[in-house]
Formats: sequence, C-alpha cells, structure tokens
Amino acid sequence: MTLSGPSFKTKDEAKDFLKCLFDQELTVHVSDGRRYIGSFWCTDNVGNIVMGSCTEYPAPDSASDNSLRDLTTVVIPGQHIIKIECDSRLLTN
Repeated sequence: MTLSGPSFKTKDEAKDFLKCLFDQELTVHVSDGRRYIGSFWCTDNVGNIVMGSCTEYPAPDSASDNSLRDLTTVVIPGQHIIKIECDSRLLTN
C-alpha cells in the first residue's frame, strides 16, 4: 500500500511537519535507482535534503558489486529525489 504524505493549508503547518521529521530515519530514492537511509537533518527551499549517519544502497540493476557504502553526511539534490519514505507513525499527528 502506498501512503501519501499529508497536505498542508499553511506554511507554518508544513514547517511543523518538517520539524517532527528532524533526526528521524528516512529512506530517499533517487532517479538513478540508488537509495539512501539515514537521519533527516535539513532541507532548503528547492528541495535538497541533508542526511546524516547515512547508508547508500546501489540500484538493484547496477553492475557494481552491490556493496553498501556508509556515508557520514550526504546532500541529495532535490531534482533527483523520486520518493521519500518514513515510518507511518510520523504521518499521524
């Protein structure tokens, strides 16, 4: 089942939601098939995301050796983000 995120009526509601995601574990899928799992640290007005204590998982069809990479900090450009997942309990306030 795919669960969409909440919609907001005001910018303050959206900011409050982002604040509840700080330091929570997110999974971010990017356009080349890789995914990153780590703690959400911040975002900006164009949708870039900074994550800490992050692990990079290669694309399922990549020719690499399919090994994961532990990354300290990663900046993911918003233009490459396909999907963001979090624990569904974070979506029910």
